[in-house]
Amino acid sequence: MNNLGGFTPRTKDVVKFAVMSAIGVFLFMALLPDGEARNIPLGFAINWLGLNLNAIEVGGFGFLFILAAIVISISFLGSVVAYLAKPAFIMESEKLKGLFLCNAVYFISKAIGFVLVWMVFFNVGPDWIIGWEGATLMMDLIAGGGSGSNLMSIFIILGLAIPLLTDFGIMEFLGMLIRKVVRKLFTLPGRSSIDLLGSWFSSSAASVIITRDQHEKGYYTGREAAAICVNFTLVSLPFTFVVADRLSLVSYFLTFYLIICITTILLAVIMPRIWPLNRIKDEYLPNVGKQLDEDVPPNTSTFSLAVKQASHRASLTGPADVIKSGMSNWLNIFMDLIPVILAWGTIAMIIEAQTPIFGWISTPFAWYMSIFNIQGAFEYAHTAIVGFIDMFLPAILLGGPMVDGVRVPTAVLETRFILGALSIVQIIYLAETGILILKSKIPLHIGHLAILFLMRTVFALPVIVLLTRLLLRV
Repeated sequence: MNNLGGFTPRTKDVVKFAVMSAIGVFLFMALLPDGEARNIPLGFAINWLGLNLNAIEVGGFGFLFILAAIVISISFLGSVVAYLAKPAFIMESEKLKGLFLCNAVYFISKAIGFVLVWMVFFNVGPDWIIGWEGATLMMDLIAGGGSGSNLMSIFIILGLAIPLLTDFGIMEFLGMLIRKVVRKLFTLPGRSSIDLLGSWFSSSAASVIITRDQHEKGYYTGREAAAICVNFTLVSLPFTFVVADRLSLVSYFLTFYLIICITTILLAVIMPRIWPLNRIKDEYLPNVGKQLDEDVPPNTSTFSLAVKQASHRASLTGPADVIKSGMSNWLNIFMDLIPVILAWGTIAMIIEAQTPIFGWISTPFAWYMSIFNIQGAFEYAHTAIVGFIDMFLPAILLGGPMVDGVRVPTAVLETRFILGALSIVQIIYLAETGILILKSKIPLHIGHLAILFLMRTVFALPVIVLLTRLLLRV
């Protein structure tokens, strides 16, 4: 973590770190007037792009629908080619190999997504699959949206904006400053702050991948790696905005995100200290042993080292690197995340609409919600449980349909706010982070994940309710 060699920050490196990081924070966090509501700068760009691209129609569908269909098809067909033919251009490229030679769950997800998108395009299949409570709803979420805001336009913009927060040093700067706090509060090494910031600014999957790598290299014990994966792999700030937008909460985004952060930190203090995490052996993998060294060099202040690390990171990043990083974000999102959202979102929506399963499962939680006088407790309790499959499903169920270009939420503001925040702090989602954890050497199995998901849900709800009623100003 401190291996900077003989690097000495130059003034231009410090300025680059400070200026570019400030721009990134402004774009993601500044709330500007938007009619009677407020929006962040990136929100304006997202709406503009979505409206203008979907104004271009191809075969009766907006351009973004066609683009989504193309990337979902490439993702699936590329995986088929990778598995069957193993061409050199895929097998010799780590990036392409990672995208196309995926595990069975991702391959099945891509196949389902491929079939669904073309069923909607050709309007072929039963209404309970391609109707408004199935794949059509999911495709509208991915590529439609009367306001211009949809996953495709959101990720096109955010793919290029995320590097401003991840590639110019602010993660290294903040990570160094909070090292000691992380050890005392969370019983974890200071370097785990990078995992936390990696998920908050990039993606939860990225944080799991970082943690898995650090565990296998001897920087985390099994207990530490497990605690990080189920407490620190928070959904990214950009995707949290996506959830807020879907729930019509952009006007309250700062309060929404503040409550999520406070709740996540409180849970991260508690969870590593209790069962089942505190029962996991605090041992390094035997084939690598302990490799951790977090000593700060003598006669060096933490702040100066933080500036040095941040400036070093900024010195390595230029315009071409931002574009490269943005394209990498696009590939990961469009080739993996979009097919997964379409496939599992549609399956869950069909189960939700056609069966009483989620209602049965969520009944105990509905009683629990009613203790806190949450309006619609029995009507919306299932949204807190379905998130175990995919984190975006609660937002879909709560967000409501578009009517004349305006989203009409089904739940009242406070209920959307509470359950939307809860869906973020639950952290454990099988379709995103769960499969990565289960395939790693981190000592967590599916039973652990289910128990920890329920524990986080139960512990988080009263905290979110209290903070919402203290801080939410309508």
